[in-house]
Amino acid sequence: MRRFFSLMAATAAGTMMPAGHLDAQIVDYATLSDAFGEPITTSVTGKPQRASEAPAAITIITHDEIARSPARSVPDLLKVYAGIDVNRWTAGQSDVTVRGGVQTYSARLLVLVDGRQVYLDHYGMTNWNLLGVQLDEIQQIELVRGPASALFGFNAASGVVNIITTGAGAERHVSGTAEIGTHGYARVGGSVTVPVSSTIGLKISGGHQREDERTIPGAFYQPPRTRHVYADQVRASLAIQADASTSITLDGGLTGNRQLEFLPSQILTEQRFRNQTVGLLVNRDTDWGSLTGRIYTNWLQADYGITTPATDPYSSVADLRTNNRITVMSGSGLIGLGAANTLRLGAEYRDNHLRSGSLFSDRIGYQVAALSGMIDLHPTERVAITGALRLDHLWLDQSGTPAAPQIDPVSAYQRSITPISFNAAVTAQVSDNDRLRINGGRGLQLPSLISLGVRVMVPAPDVPIPVYLTGDPRLAPVTVWSAETSYSHDFGSDIHFDATLFYTCTENLVASPGGSVDVTVVLTPAPIAVTRFANVGSFESYGVELAASGKLSRNLNWLLNYSLAKIDDNIPANRDVTFYALFPERATPRHRANLSVDYTVGDWSAATLAHLTSASYQSSFLPSTELTMIRVPATVTVDGKITRRIGSNIAVYAAGENLTKAQGAYGSPIPADRRLRLGITTKL
Repeated sequence: MRRFFSLMAATAAGTMMPAGHLDAQIVDYATLSDAFGEPITTSVTGKPQRASEAPAAITIITHDEIARSPARSVPDLLKVYAGIDVNRWTAGQSDVTVRGGVQTYSARLLVLVDGRQVYLDHYGMTNWNLLGVQLDEIQQIELVRGPASALFGFNAASGVVNIITTGAGAERHVSGTAEIGTHGYARVGGSVTVPVSSTIGLKISGGHQREDERTIPGAFYQPPRTRHVYADQVRASLAIQADASTSITLDGGLTGNRQLEFLPSQILTEQRFRNQTVGLLVNRDTDWGSLTGRIYTNWLQADYGITTPATDPYSSVADLRTNNRITVMSGSGLIGLGAANTLRLGAEYRDNHLRSGSLFSDRIGYQVAALSGMIDLHPTERVAITGALRLDHLWLDQSGTPAAPQIDPVSAYQRSITPISFNAAVTAQVSDNDRLRINGGRGLQLPSLISLGVRVMVPAPDVPIPVYLTGDPRLAPVTVWSAETSYSHDFGSDIHFDATLFYTCTENLVASPGGSVDVTVVLTPAPIAVTRFANVGSFESYGVELAASGKLSRNLNWLLNYSLAKIDDNIPANRDVTFYALFPERATPRHRANLSVDYTVGDWSAATLAHLTSASYQSSFLPSTELTMIRVPATVTVDGKITRRIGSNIAVYAAGENLTKAQGAYGSPIPADRRLRLGITTKL
């Protein structure tokens, strides 16, 4: 594949990349980025291209930027950029939202590691502590703002985060990090790459992290017991160069963590997750293009409310034990059509099932078969036209004896849907320093397996008959329509400026019941009351993103951006009383701004990030089981890091987050605190 990628890149740049040995069929992001003077991405069209030429709003965070940053997690890295809201609800739980519509368990952002899904389908969320990668081994993070379902399928409805790690190369490499800090924080992690032979490389990485939870205000509902947060990760990858045209990658990993979380209902409980993954990736270079095939399976065990006793008023809702398995098989062909024109054809099959004692029956799930196509045309040297289309066919099913009392008929789970997603864009190089992009698309977010099939009894002392919270197999997918116009200009002295106008319309929002319970009486044959996950309405988001970056000197880098997002929601059930725990308008800050500066002189380097966020309102339950809105004040926070290199292989550093000790720094009902840490890294 490298030969084909190199030919495409060389056509655009007028140069040819040299082929390598062990990684000859894999995109060498570092080498290509050095050759073209900017990051290279595959997360927009599926083919390697300069980030500046991608037909979508994309941000690439490089390995060097990660090393200089004071961030200690992927969400911390993402919060620096325009159009991104990062809410760290608890010490362990974070959610990342693109262009408005903030909520817990944000489901519209698809997160991948080396193209493999780490987004969790059981509840429709990403547990950022289960990524299975260390910050030190990330080559780059590709953040796409806007629907990308035509390339990646369901749940890339508002954007994609693709985390690219360093591969198992032909050279021996060892790196490690150890950190300690306030609030019981400690982390160790590292990776080792071993060349087994001239055509086989092995890489192993892993880490452990723990820290104490933040202090929960006494007025809030207090979980019965709150222990420290922990996360464990181990991962292995074997890269094989089968011949000059074929590469094979085998990978697998184990992750686990425990943390306090706000559920989508905004109930605060403690959860435990364990995840295993195994996969195979094959790349084949041909005379006409390249072929890629992938198969992987993720197994998840998620236990909710692990410290909630039966006497707690939320125990029946929080006590949930689940097992989720997803298997994905996909294949694609990237075909050169002459000059810089390309065609990409793909097919995918996925089998996704959830088992639990708290479902309609023992097992519910779905299968999806998909066909996709992308064409990237360059009618002139300065104009590119890109279009992508994807057709998904989904079969919903269940097995086992329905739980008593049976609320829905079995036939409700014998359902199929066939939605279409698409992306289209035109980019024009207006001048040597100016570029214009216009694009739009339709993305889809599937209802989670929990929202389709959960069934638990809920406390409702004022209702004279039993009340059950249930999923709804008739839920429609969430649809995200998006349009944007972007203009970029390169000034002298390495200064780059971007301005983007965007509009999104998110329809058929899925939400769980909130504070007030809207019930329907059902005869089963005895009367019971039912409250459901439901499609509850829509919201529109529109605004502007402005960003500038550059160098003030050879050693000083800076980045400045501002985002304005206006949200108009239409959730009829919440107009008079809070029936559903979903508040996209009030929960999304209207204004966000970031200023990041890093400076290096000799063996010393320093980095600082100032982050401004306007006020918002977030929700939480009170001990009385009432859902209330908490005002999160406007804040200015400062993160910082100072590093001292010792020789060529060791660096020590001191870092801190929320140095201003702003209570609203994390956008959570739980006030933020200041956290400091000391660390040492080594690379051999």
